Amino acid sequence: MSAFRVALRRLLGLALGGLVAVSVSPVDAQQRPYSAAEVKAAFLYRFGTYVEWPQPAAASDPIRIAVLGAPNVAMQLATYLPGRSIQGRPVQVRPIERIDDVGDAEVLFIGEDRSSTLTELIAALGKRPTLVVTDAVDGLKHGAMVNFQIVDQRVRFEISLRKAQDAGLMLSSVLLSAAIRVETSSCSRDCHGPLAPPQFALFWPFEPLEA
Repeated sequence: MSAFRVALRRLLGLALGGLVAVSVSPVDAQQRPYSAAEVKAAFLYRFGTYVEWPQPAAASDPIRIAVLGAPNVAMQLATYLPGRSIQGRPVQVRPIERIDDVGDAEVLFIGEDRSSTLTELIAALGKRPTLVVTDAVDGLKHGAMVNFQIVDQRVRFEISLRKAQDAGLMLSSVLLSAAIRVETSSCSRDCHGPLAPPQFALFWPFEPLEA
């Protein structure tokens, strides 16, 4: 197995097995860090494990991750996903150029390249049962269900449980425990949950991926 494949399996296994927050800065001068795109792609793959969609699907029906405005993340997913599955279903990446192309994707990631029109993009989705993940300073305020944040040079995420529930999605307590902030249905304004407990928010000095 190539060094790249070994490092890739390490990222997927360690970074995602417990929803680990992965450093995107080098541990020392001789190491190249995981890029933010690599880490975000890995998280997007794993998020599906902790979501229950309202409509049951056949085991042969793939889970689709649509990516808008983040070509580097889409490229990483195209590397990660072949041969992998989520909840026993095959998983595919769908790079898109327009919000209308989301179709029946179970997960949508809107990259920071589209942050200026985030409110309009999310509003166009309506109430469809799609897990909407963004990469913006205030993604939850614009209607996202999950939003990436860089905290101390590590990729973390915050969650709007209210938005997910509005779309008919059920999020696992494991996923909620790993978030740095949770907006709940009982709040009229942003609600700040506790930091993730140690078992779900570990920080590891990972080895870099090799070309």
